[in-house]
Amino acid sequence: MVRQIEIVHSSTVQQVADGLTAMILDGRLKPGERLRESVLADNLQLSRNTVREAVRIVQAGGLVRHRPNHGAIVWDPTDSEIMDVYTARFYLETTAARSISEKTSLADVHKAMEDFRVALRSGDAFRIVEKDLAIHSAIVGLLGSRKLSAFYQQLVTELRYFMYVLSTVKHEYEDPDALEAEHQRIIAALETRDPVLAEKVVSDTIVEYRDAIRQIIANRHPV
Repeated sequence: MVRQIEIVHSSTVQQVADGLTAMILDGRLKPGERLRESVLADNLQLSRNTVREAVRIVQAGGLVRHRPNHGAIVWDPTDSEIMDVYTARFYLETTAARSISEKTSLADVHKAMEDFRVALRSGDAFRIVEKDLAIHSAIVGLLGSRKLSAFYQQLVTELRYFMYVLSTVKHEYEDPDALEAEHQRIIAALETRDPVLAEKVVSDTIVEYRDAIRQIIANRHPV
């Protein structure tokens, strides 16, 4: 499995980290799966120190957890962890939407939406997710706070994971027109400059996706 990570010239540690991240996001590495440094190092023909540093990078992004007596484990989020991430997302994005006024520039949001449209036509799930997240990052950017925008970026790796889970289960990216319309509703609400409407549309969207993710993850572990 790990032989699918291609090593090219640049930071080997970062390339391995990027490869592991991609394999977690697209499901080749399963939730709860143990990442054995010795196996990874042997398969990639790299030192264990290199692999260890790469795993630490992925762990810092939230997709790997350290479990006592087991080592590095691919993240299998609990319901409370999902709620934690989405609560932070909810407050940041709804606060940003509520801050909308006649003076608010939507240039970055419009640019992100245009990039999203292009990505949708590509059919590339990785690209679509990145441009989807860029729209929401631009919405948080309406607050005009670099610190809050930086904090939102700390959520992006976990949000990216959730988006891939949704795309895998619901096959959302097979219907680009529906996805475009959904995001256009958010843009249209912001364009009204009505903070109440903008907040409601953003809030409803986040809650809908949060609940869908909670159900999908819950189905992994039926009682």
